[in-house]
Amino acid sequence: MRKILNPAGIARPASAYHHAVVIEQPARELHMSGQLGERADGSISTDFTEQAQQIWINIKAILAEGGMSVADIVKVTSYVVGREHIPAYVSVHRDAVGEHLPPWTLVLVAGLGRPAYLVEVEAVAVQ
Repeated sequence: MRKILNPAGIARPASAYHHAVVIEQPARELHMSGQLGERADGSISTDFTEQAQQIWINIKAILAEGGMSVADIVKVTSYVVGREHIPAYVSVHRDAVGEHLPPWTLVLVAGLGRPAYLVEVEAVAVQ
């Protein structure tokens, strides 16, 4: 059982997320490593939006392999290289999570593991 928390005494969420979720145990948990915009063949687009979309394709594949879906995500952390990419990432993120809106942290970073990587996203899902 999950309960969404958006307390009335604090500011509303600034974007497409809820402030918190309470999870009653026992539950199955899936913790994934940070996902990059690499395609199955290891190639990566130079386009930021294409990388972000591929990340969510990868996340959904991992969730499916674990018998879960985006609706089971309880926490997302996104790492974005370059402030100019934040609006594009927010748009991709909103499309990916739909109405679900799990708690979400977006971190602006100077770089990731390789210069080609422009965005990385990690998620936790619970069922």
